[in-house]
Amino acid sequence: MKISIYGLGGRLQRARKCTGLSQEAVGKRISVSWMTVHRWERSQRSISEENLDRLCELYDKPLRWFLTLEEGHLEQENGPSETQGFGVASSPAAQRLSRRIADAPASQRRIIEKVVEDLLDSMG
Repeated sequence: MKISIYGLGGRLQRARKCTGLSQEAVGKRISVSWMTVHRWERSQRSISEENLDRLCELYDKPLRWFLTLEEGHLEQENGPSETQGFGVASSPAAQRLSRRIADAPASQRRIIEKVVEDLLDSMG
């Protein structure tokens, strides 16, 4: 399954920079080209679930850190949120949805992600 959500590229880039690794070094460690890493960080290409899992291990970050829509999770570790000013996480409904998805059992996450992807695709 391919994952592409708002803000993921920026979070990938910040996590990489915190480790001090270059895009080339990251690519070598997870067996992709540096250009692929570059495109993920620029949100020009979606990332597979398997590669995101590899990056979670490499960057020592939980999957939830990359996928959360809640401002608080990013503010705690990285200062101001990238969603600030866009209203993405300011809605109580968006915050509830994000928490419920993040807390869902692993066995249900794939279907939830598929439903969310389909919904987002239908919105444009």
